[in-house]
Amino acid sequence: MSHKQSMMLTIFTAFLWSLAGWNVKMINWPANAIAGARCVIAAIVLIPILIKGGKLKLDRYVLGGAVCYTTFNYCFNISTKLATSTIAIMMQYTAPIYVAVLAWFFFKEKITKMDLFAIAAVIIGMVFFFLDGGAGGSMLGKIAAVFNGISFAGMSIFLRFQKEGNPVASMFVGNIFSIIIGIPSVVKAGVPDRTSFLFLLLAGFLCGFTYTLYAIASKGLTALETVMLPVIDPVLNPVWVFLFMHEAPGMLTVIGACIILFAVLARSLLSLRTPKTSVVQTAS
Repeated sequence: MSHKQSMMLTIFTAFLWSLAGWNVKMINWPANAIAGARCVIAAIVLIPILIKGGKLKLDRYVLGGAVCYTTFNYCFNISTKLATSTIAIMMQYTAPIYVAVLAWFFFKEKITKMDLFAIAAVIIGMVFFFLDGGAGGSMLGKIAAVFNGISFAGMSIFLRFQKEGNPVASMFVGNIFSIIIGIPSVVKAGVPDRTSFLFLLLAGFLCGFTYTLYAIASKGLTALETVMLPVIDPVLNPVWVFLFMHEAPGMLTVIGACIILFAVLARSLLSLRTPKTSVVQTAS
């Protein structure tokens, strides 16, 4: 794949990621039911990739990554349903900040001044979210959103422990965990309407498919491009929800989102001068 093709594929992948907020909100089901049901499709999509990657070996790192993936899956759906898409997606993109802290704890990697600045900025951004009252959604949705970044960061750390393993294993097992946990909610939710069913299929397909696209595209990108191109996701995600669902975030939410986006981007770009394996990209 040429460099130009890698860039275009990454942009397309980020565009698909940006549809997640609108996608989830279009499904007339509770968040827990969505989180469980969409993983059925995602697991099916991941099976060929899992087989190609080699034998599935279950160890504590695979299971740890799976638990973090499951947590992320449910928190993302709950925060998207109960809070604004702006808050849900921005808190997901704080994952690199938490990775820096977890990498210090597990791998004794140094926390830089820029890491501390980014952590402080993220906290300030979260304060704006929680001060926004009803305009930012429910308190439960905002609390769940905080764990979007934390759980995804945890999954990234566990993936680092699996350098010789199959990188899809944790995501596949996490989808299985999500399915099992979601069964009672899916049964209680009943049969979805036609629109909800179609968007549920789309949500599951994108959940599994976009990981494959990004893995292929990232091989032909520079470090700077892997940081900059996915920014399309958090920028466009709230736009689609506003255009199709008329969900407008409050002013304090917008300010908090801008602070967080600037902090995460600045931290990621500056870290390229001294590359660290703790920088991760996220997908919903």
